[in-house]
Amino acid sequence: MNKYIKESGILSTGSTSTGSNVLAPTMVYRTLQEAVRKQLVFRPLAALLIGPGEIPGPAVKVSLQDPDSMSVHNVAEGAELPYGQETYSQITITPAKYGVAIGITREMVEDSMFSVMEKNAQTAGYALADKEDQLVVTTLEAGSTAASHDNQYSTSMTLAEITTSMALLEADGYTPTDLIVGTTVASDIRNLASLNTANLSITSGDIANIRLIGNIFGMNVIVSRNLSNATDAFVIDRNHAFAIAEKRPVTMERFDDFMRDTHNMVATMRIAARYLRGEAISKLYI
Repeated sequence: MNKYIKESGILSTGSTSTGSNVLAPTMVYRTLQEAVRKQLVFRPLAALLIGPGEIPGPAVKVSLQDPDSMSVHNVAEGAELPYGQETYSQITITPAKYGVAIGITREMVEDSMFSVMEKNAQTAGYALADKEDQLVVTTLEAGSTAASHDNQYSTSMTLAEITTSMALLEADGYTPTDLIVGTTVASDIRNLASLNTANLSITSGDIANIRLIGNIFGMNVIVSRNLSNATDAFVIDRNHAFAIAEKRPVTMERFDDFMRDTHNMVATMRIAARYLRGEAISKLYI
């Protein structure tokens, strides 16, 4: 009976009349090829980023100054000045809990060619941040609808459609600062023949760690794969559009289950996104 003999890093069953019968071991490349991840763009665009120290209870109330709520009067000489004061409205933002639990057996840790727990922790952190981006998209849609700023277009994005959405913001006193687009809209914009005029630029750059595809009429043009549809886009005034309330930032906690011989981790966050002024948002869609 042949014995298994290790020879120069391979396994052999020894010599036979037909030569050596070699058993090729399975090799796993030591570097993990990571999956493609979406670019997360919305956090730097928040008008307010409310941290845990500013949320003493389960929710936070944000006061909004009502526009044009104070009047001045024509007063006759010696007459008593009328009283006036501005008014405010409030919105309540209630963070919700999101999370995932990860269980890694000790055998997986021992047999893996890379740090399984570390890679899972990184992926969990990314997944929670991705959820935050999705929450912002949902509230932008709600804000635009509440303000009757939804702008439906047909076939492909044009400059006329973009300026229509800009005008919706400007009519209410807001300044369009950013155009967030889906991938199909990004392609439409790159193919606009009029991008050689003074107000349009397709030169890429970085601002607040967000990759831009260009600038249109003073607005940063940013691509997001988290929009509900690749044909969607948003024009926003970032100073008034939305807030993020973070009761618990992304938190990782590890523990061992000795009975199951596993290493475990839970990744959680408590967060909410809420539009502040719907008039500062316009959604474009097909």
